[in-house]
Amino acid sequence: MKTAANFRRWLKGLIARGGIIVFFIMAFEVMIMISPFAFFFYSVFNPIFHWLDAYPMTQWLTHFFLPHMILPPTLPLKIIRILGSVLFVAGCTTFIICALQVYLGKIFKWGIASRGMYRFVRHPQYTSLGIWGAGMAILWPRFIVLVTLSIMLILYYFLAKDEERRMVAQYGNSYRQYMRATGMFFPSIGKSKSTLPVSGTLFHRQNIIAPLFVVAIVIGTGFACRFVTLHSLPLKSKDNITLVSIMP
Repeated sequence: MKTAANFRRWLKGLIARGGIIVFFIMAFEVMIMISPFAFFFYSVFNPIFHWLDAYPMTQWLTHFFLPHMILPPTLPLKIIRILGSVLFVAGCTTFIICALQVYLGKIFKWGIASRGMYRFVRHPQYTSLGIWGAGMAILWPRFIVLVTLSIMLILYYFLAKDEERRMVAQYGNSYRQYMRATGMFFPSIGKSKSTLPVSGTLFHRQNIIAPLFVVAIVIGTGFACRFVTLHSLPLKSKDNITLVSIMP
């Protein structure tokens, strides 16, 4: 039984980390483009992009929802571009700080990580990864990046729920008290009456609604940004050619 439980835990961790790896591969496409590995990258992913472009239901995945490779011509788009850089740096920095705190805690056996950001949030590493990913999605704004970001967020939601179950089993009341005083991914506004992670099967109502809500918010924001972009760029079309200026 213990071996099977360890295997399931390992598999969940592998799937979750696989999700973030896929996201960062797609998000860092712009960096790979200017690297010596661009040929190898596109030899693998270009057939995927061509396949997605071949069907009306999937064409939108390869499209961009914000201006890229040009200077944003309007103040809202400039603010979004700056926000992307801020989120990217803030998320990356916070993730590194929290990771150091966790691994140093394991080395020095500090017990439950409840200092620093962990005083307010139980999973600041996952929150910072989400912020980091949102910034990256703004800096390289393909819809497929948003989709992989949604998958990454969903996987880490389930991973966090599983970790909390294991922490309750390991630390008991001390972790329950910690859960009362903190939020899961963001600081809690009020005292939560729930002291245990949600139990039940994967198809529990909350386990269905939360991921769908995440997907709707992330993808919906992308379409909203695309609408703003198309109504902000100075476009000129003639025959089958559309021109857009690089400078405002």
